[in-house]
Amino acid sequence: MKLIERYIDEVGKHLPNKNRSDIQAEIRSTLEDMLEDRAQASGQPANDNLVKDVLKSYGPPQKVAASYLPERYLIGPKLFPIFTLVLKIVLSVLTGLALAGFGVRYGTSALTTEAFLTTLGKTLLDYLGGIITAFGNIVFIFAILQWTLPASEFEDEKDEKGWDPAMLEEEPEPDEVRMWTPIWEIVITAAGLLVLNFYPQVIAIWSLEAGKWTSIPVLTDAFFHYLPLIDALLVLQIGHNMILLRQGRWTTLTRWLEAGLTLLSMILAYTLLSGPALVNLSVETLSGVFHDAEAASSLSKIFNLIPTLVLLLIILLEGIDLVKNIIKLIFKHKKSLPLLGK
Repeated sequence: MKLIERYIDEVGKHLPNKNRSDIQAEIRSTLEDMLEDRAQASGQPANDNLVKDVLKSYGPPQKVAASYLPERYLIGPKLFPIFTLVLKIVLSVLTGLALAGFGVRYGTSALTTEAFLTTLGKTLLDYLGGIITAFGNIVFIFAILQWTLPASEFEDEKDEKGWDPAMLEEEPEPDEVRMWTPIWEIVITAAGLLVLNFYPQVIAIWSLEAGKWTSIPVLTDAFFHYLPLIDALLVLQIGHNMILLRQGRWTTLTRWLEAGLTLLSMILAYTLLSGPALVNLSVETLSGVFHDAEAASSLSKIFNLIPTLVLLLIILLEGIDLVKNIIKLIFKHKKSLPLLGK
């Protein structure tokens, strides 16, 4: 019987602590029943040889333990289509930015073969580095989602019950959360946090001067003064989307949270709009890059106007979302009230 206990201990090494003892007790009972049946069939008492035969037929300890564990994925089948969609979009954006960057760099440098090859090499290196970084970050985010979301989020009830054409007649659940929406928002928000806090130097105007690449920072010190507030808001938005993923549907609480975050976004956008300039690209600075005073003057006006337009657009869109959320909350509250006279 020592062999059975050693076998059970070996199986337990590959089991989680949570239900290890219950599984070991079940295996012990099964093995003892198998040993008893084998002893009766052979007409001899239980001995080490019979125990070895029983354990051999039962299987290797690691394989037995694996049969009690759910399938484990870095990125599971249900998240994988969304993962590939996000990858395609991000890679498309990176490719577009790389092509645009190549055009700007080459257009502002000497139009020679050497400049072309140098610019092409620099662009390809930046492109490959961007792809590797983006891929790693996206995999990391989706792996966290895979391991933190409850198992029920990855089970398809329709597949378990069997598909029925009558399901096509069912009206969509108005409060249901489509999984790809919060996941996409989490990925984009996390990417924004990563760039703003660890790679702010990429937000710059790059130029090739005398065979060396130089950059002109776009964001002012005033922007980084507000960065902790921006970070806090983005982290709250990620948390809100994680809650939506776990619940799978909108509730009164999550709608109020959404309304609160929307209001905070509007307040922060107005604060940024009314504060010091976030971008300060003077004509003199741009003249040193484009070597054209008229073009530099026009670009300076455009670049310095973009933050204002973006912040006004954020306030407008967030205001529309806030009104929509409040209307939904009021409408849902009225529907939940009992009818008078009943």
